[in-house]
This record gives sequence, structure tokens and C-alpha cells, in this order.
Amino acid sequence: MDYKKEFKQLGERYRKLRHQLDMVQEDVLDHGFSVRHYQQLESGRPHSLQTFFRLSKMFKVDPEELIKGLVDGRDGNRKR
Repeated sequence: MDYKKEFKQLGERYRKLRHQLDMVQEDVLDHGFSVRHYQQLESGRPHSLQTFFRLSKMFKVDPEELIKGLVDGRDGNRKR
């Protein structure tokens, strides 16, 4: 299954959260991310569940909030 759209939306959420916390991309170095890798995540690059949880912790946001609304329904059907 292709989730390019959902990863793109996640990247947009990461960018928004970073701005809300008054962080610049270089601040992610303090959380174990390289700037280049983080830039790729904000641009929508697919990533692992481990990375997802690290980002959730960095932003101090429940993982459920990060993915809320990306996938509709319990059966995994995507929103259109």
C-alpha cells in the first residue's frame, strides 16, 4: 500500500509543531536527528515507527495526535 500522502501530511505536522515550539531545524540535533534527515522527514519521507515515536517524544505530543485524521476508520481505509 502506498502512503505517500499520509507521510507528506505527517511532515507538515512536524513542521507546524517545530514552529509552535519556536525550534529551528538545527535544534533537532539535540534530539539525535541530523538536520538533513529531519529535513527529509518534514518533506514527507517515509520513516520507521521508531522514528515516529522519537518525533512524538521530541514534540511532547501523544503519538495518537500526530496521526489523528490521517487514516479513517478502524479497518485502515484512507480518507479521500
